[in-house]
Amino acid sequence: MKRDLNTVSKEKFDVAIIGGGVIGTGVARDAALRGLRTLLLEKDDFGYGTTSRSTRLIHGGLRYLSHLDFKLVRLDLKEREVLLRIASHLVKPLSFLLPLTGVSQRLVMGTGMKLYDMLSYDKSVPGYKYLSHQQTISVEPQLEMKGFKGAYQFYDCQIAYPERLCIENAISAAENGAVVMNHAEVVGINTHDRTIQGLKFKDRLSSQGVEIECSMIVNVTGHWSNNILNMAFANPANNIRTTKGIHLVTRKLTENALILFSKSDGRLLFIIPWEHYSLIGTTDTEYSGDKDVVTADEVDINYIVSEVKRSFPAFDRQDIFYTMAGLRTLVSSKNSKVSNISRSHRLVDHEASEGIKGLVSVLGGKMTGYRSIAEEAIDIVCQRLGVSANCITHNTPLPGAPGYSDEILDQMVVETNLPRDLLDHLNSIYGSRLNRVLEIAKTDSRGYEKVCPHSKDILAQVWYSVTEESSLTVSDYLLRRGTAGLASCQGLDAVEVVAVEMGRLLGWSIGEWQQQVAAYREDVAPGNLSRK
Repeated sequence: MKRDLNTVSKEKFDVAIIGGGVIGTGVARDAALRGLRTLLLEKDDFGYGTTSRSTRLIHGGLRYLSHLDFKLVRLDLKEREVLLRIASHLVKPLSFLLPLTGVSQRLVMGTGMKLYDMLSYDKSVPGYKYLSHQQTISVEPQLEMKGFKGAYQFYDCQIAYPERLCIENAISAAENGAVVMNHAEVVGINTHDRTIQGLKFKDRLSSQGVEIECSMIVNVTGHWSNNILNMAFANPANNIRTTKGIHLVTRKLTENALILFSKSDGRLLFIIPWEHYSLIGTTDTEYSGDKDVVTADEVDINYIVSEVKRSFPAFDRQDIFYTMAGLRTLVSSKNSKVSNISRSHRLVDHEASEGIKGLVSVLGGKMTGYRSIAEEAIDIVCQRLGVSANCITHNTPLPGAPGYSDEILDQMVVETNLPRDLLDHLNSIYGSRLNRVLEIAKTDSRGYEKVCPHSKDILAQVWYSVTEESSLTVSDYLLRRGTAGLASCQGLDAVEVVAVEMGRLLGWSIGEWQQQVAAYREDVAPGNLSRK
C-alpha cells in the first residue's frame, strides 16, 4: 500500500474504483485477483463512511422476510457462510433473542424462524429454538420487558470491526498488484466521444494533483454517487435515497443480541453485545443534509432511550458513552416509506443507460453481500474489456484468515510470555498477521505499552498501521486500524500519544502534530454527548 503519486500518473489502468468502503475495497480485490490492472481511490480513509457506522452485523436480515424479499435474504445468508470461511478471524456467530409477548406473535415469528432456517439450509450456525420465560431470564437476567412469555433464539453473525474488513480487502488488492490510495479525492473524469479515458484526483494530504488513464471506472461512492456521475455526464438520474441511522454505545446490557420492536412506530431495534459495551440502534429517517457531517440529534437519542427503557427500566442517558451516526444509500423508491425500501443493490452500466462507455455504478447494497456485489461489478468490467477470468474471492481467504486457534494462542503465551488477553485482542484484529505486530513490538522496548487505559491497543499497532496499512492521519489509526477510538473515551485519552508515534514515523512538524490532534478531536466531537 505504498503511496507513489509520480509512478501512478505514468500508468494506464484497466479499471479505477472510486470509493473505499467495504464494497469498493471488495471490488478492487476482485479485480486485482482476476489480473486486471487496478486503481482504488478513496477521498478520506478506507471504511470512513457507512461501513464504520453500521450495526456491525453479518446477517440475512430476518425483518426482510416481512417484505417478502426472499432473494435478498437468501443471498446474504449464503454470503454469511462465505465470510465465515474467508474471514473467520473477523466474523463470529452471535446468539439473538427475540422476546415474544403473546401467542399470535409466537405463531407469526415462528413462521419467520422456519423460513429463515429454510433459506439458510447450508448454514454452519445452530438453528432456532424456543426458550420459555424462565429460560430467557436465566440467560438475560436484566431483561424486564412487561408481558413477555418467552423468546426465540437464533444465530446470525457479528463483525466487531468492519473497518478491518475494508483494510484487509484493500491489503489483498494491493498484494495482488492493485494501486490502493486513501486520502485521494477524484476531482474530474475525462471522456472522449462519450467514452471513459481517465480521471483526475487530488492527494488531500499534499494537495498534489494527478491525472491517470483508465479503460473503465466503477463508481462505488454510496450517497456521493451523483457527485461522481456529474463529472462524466450532465443531469444523472437520481436513483438513490439517503437515510440516517444512529447507534448508542452504552454500558453492557445483555449477553445475547436482543431484538425489540418499538412501541411508538413498530420499528425493529437491536441491543448488541459489542466488546465490553452494548451497541443499540438503529433509526431510519430521510436525510438531505451535509453528507460529510452526520450527527445523532436529541430526537434520535431520546427515541432509542425511551424504547430501551421499556425492557430495561434502569437504563438512562447516563449509561451512554457516545453516539455514532451514518447514512444508508438505498435504491430509490419514491412512494415508499424509507423503512420499507428494499436493501437490495443495483448495478448500472452507464453504456446501456446513458451511452457512456466504460462507466459502472454500484448503488445500495448491504455489507453482508459486499463480496457478491463486487463479483457482479467485475463480471461487467471483464465483459466490457473482453477479459475471461473467473471470480475466486469466495474461496480465497482474506489476509489474516483464519486466525489462530485457542490451542495455538495457549502455546504462544508460553513461547512469548505475553498475556493471553493481549494475544486474543491482536488475533481478533489481525488474525494470523498478529505476528507482524509482535515482530515490530520487539524492535523497541516501548512496543507493548498501551496507548490508553480504556483499550488493549499497544504502541506496536500504531507503528504497524503506518508502515503496513497506509495509516496517514490520527483518525485513520484510532478509528479504523486499531480499537482505541471505539473505546468509552473515544480515543481522546490516546490521541496525543498516537500523534507522537505517527508524527515520528511520518515526519510531522510540531504544527502538523497539533493540527492532527485538533482534527481528531473534531472528528469525534459529534458523538461526544458531553460536548453537546
